[in-house]
Amino acid sequence: MPSIAFATLGCRVNQYDTDSMRGLFLSKGFQEAAFHDVADVYVINTCSVTQMGEKKSRQMIRRAKKLNRAALIVVTGCYAQLSPDVLAAMPDVDAVVGTNEKKEIVRIVDSLLERRSGAAVRAVHNIMGAAGRDVFEEIPLYPSAVAHTRADLKIQEGCNNFCTYCIIPYTRGSLKSRQPDAVIAEAKRLTAFGFRELVLTGIHLGAYGIDLPARPTLALILRRLLEETDVARIRMGSIESVEIRDDLIDVMNSSERICPHLHLPLQSGSDTILRAMGRHYTKNGYIALIEGLQDRIGGLTVSTDLILGFPGETEALFAETLETLGRLHFSHIHAFPYSQRQGTPAADMPNQVENAVKKRRVEIVNALSRRQKAALLQKLVGREVQVLIEKQSGNWGEGFSEQYERVQLTNLRTDVQGTVVPVILTGVEKDILSGIIKEER
Repeated sequence: MPSIAFATLGCRVNQYDTDSMRGLFLSKGFQEAAFHDVADVYVINTCSVTQMGEKKSRQMIRRAKKLNRAALIVVTGCYAQLSPDVLAAMPDVDAVVGTNEKKEIVRIVDSLLERRSGAAVRAVHNIMGAAGRDVFEEIPLYPSAVAHTRADLKIQEGCNNFCTYCIIPYTRGSLKSRQPDAVIAEAKRLTAFGFRELVLTGIHLGAYGIDLPARPTLALILRRLLEETDVARIRMGSIESVEIRDDLIDVMNSSERICPHLHLPLQSGSDTILRAMGRHYTKNGYIALIEGLQDRIGGLTVSTDLILGFPGETEALFAETLETLGRLHFSHIHAFPYSQRQGTPAADMPNQVENAVKKRRVEIVNALSRRQKAALLQKLVGREVQVLIEKQSGNWGEGFSEQYERVQLTNLRTDVQGTVVPVILTGVEKDILSGIIKEER
């Protein structure tokens, strides 16, 4: 059978999509190879959130062809949906598959392999469905195809927000929620296979269910996972702050199996920039939410995303953002320079910020983020946390706490890989916590 290799760029949703496609190929007998090895087929799952994501996607395409000039190169993901003609024009690309056509990818590859065996004529398959298709594309995830310890569980696709900087509604289409029963069925398959942590993912996760007739909510999915599965830990992906409601807070407080960590994108700490971005909250509203959540959810940590150098962001407005960040004390700030995306309103706004200024602002925020993380980690020393051991070699092990902080252990006496163990945190070095299993203290 042919060998196949995968490369994934971009977000956690893309990683889930790669896992689902990997399962489809492996179930048909394809043999997986590492991406840096020679393979018969390479699948590159692209990203189009930034210009850099698109550049890296093109680099991966060229890298694959250098590994095997005779290989089939199949491109999918957001860049494929946004600019299929650009990718199809690359001499190394054999097929371009849209974000809502992944179910067809094995058939497409089989057809190309069959054609290639009979003739050497290159014919690019450009398989593009509408990104706006309003039904969740249900592809069963084969647990054996998940290439990491924690399993992502995609419950939602698409976005209706149309923030002025964001290309995703154009590449992923409108919001589409997965049926609750399908979510629970996949969760049961994953936990039966041995996964101890599930990470709920989606493009607009907090809006889950608003498009379905019964209007199920994210809180409902969490409750059903707690009641109907024995998964040890549930973690949530990125959620919009305006979608944190009492029912979600209540279910988080109802069980220690739900990790007390939230990723709530701020994007800017200036109301002027938030309005220009089309965001639906104010900085003071966001600050009040975070302070309220930390009072209501024990041990909660919050991370965030930030876009710097948005059109019109002056030095004074950037200083306002820094002041806002100083009040919030995040566990991590993912800071990105604004990237013009043609087709979005922000790309044509006046007062675009120079790249050198964007870079400097990102460096300033990254330094602030490191200081805030160091302070948080020092506060955690001495506490008991629950660590999912993802790697182990002899008496050394590493995993993540429920707060999504990396923890290393160096005196393990038994094989605990893949299990959740209570750990007393004893120190911190280079942004990594150290600890000892409670029973072995």
